[in-house]
Amino acid sequence: MLFNKLLMQTSAYATSLTIIISTATVLGLSFAIIYFLFIYQRKRFRHQQELMELRETFNQTLLQSKLAIQEQTLDHISKELHANFSHLVSLININLSEILPQISANQRENIIETKSLAKQLMSELKALSANLNTDHIIHIGFIKALDNELSRLSKTRKYETVVTRAGEEYRMLPEHEIILFRLCQEVLNNVVKYSKASRISTLLSFLPDRFSLTIADNGSGFNVQEALQQSGDKQSTGLLNMRKRAALINAEFNIVSTFGEGTVVTIDIPHPEILKSLPI
Repeated sequence: MLFNKLLMQTSAYATSLTIIISTATVLGLSFAIIYFLFIYQRKRFRHQQELMELRETFNQTLLQSKLAIQEQTLDHISKELHANFSHLVSLININLSEILPQISANQRENIIETKSLAKQLMSELKALSANLNTDHIIHIGFIKALDNELSRLSKTRKYETVVTRAGEEYRMLPEHEIILFRLCQEVLNNVVKYSKASRISTLLSFLPDRFSLTIADNGSGFNVQEALQQSGDKQSTGLLNMRKRAALINAEFNIVSTFGEGTVVTIDIPHPEILKSLPI
């Protein structure tokens, strides 16, 4: 009887011990699996982050390369306009001057008007050539370059341009001024192509911590979200690309538009002293 009792106790103890060891083993394996899954997920997350950072770096490098190529192309066009087309217009003007004394009085007025148009064309070519030339823009500065662009639009007599300045004027980093000016050119180009506006108002605010630029028109307006989506779907050089260009110079690009009331574009860029410590 005693032997059977001891045997039963030993069996019960062995069973309990087996259950405990099995449970501990299962728990240990479970914790190990969970730990390895956690490590795997963390590595996978880090890998995805690294891929995203690499992709973003690649996109920024690609955009910078595109902008550099664009500037080289614009410089080439600028020189061609100045060297070839301006020369041709000058020859036309010289020929008209030689013809003028030889024609009758009733035709003289037409020749004089043609000479005036040729002179105006020469002026427009010089202005366009200057606005395409990177070195010229860096030399005169962003503010003067923007004034020239607005003045060129005003001379068409299709737009009333109003420029307001606030604060003490200062220059920005040269490479930032180029990108900022190209952004303004694209904004103004969109106004000309799509807005049906008659008035363009520009506000330049020179603040202690940032430079703020606002370009507003009284045009027809448009759906900003729809335009952003179309720009992304088509991967066109639209609003998304303008925002990416602004990001290259650590600037904020915002646009608000209302149907029938016009569009307001705002570009905020940190003060040049702050930008000196930041990468372009």
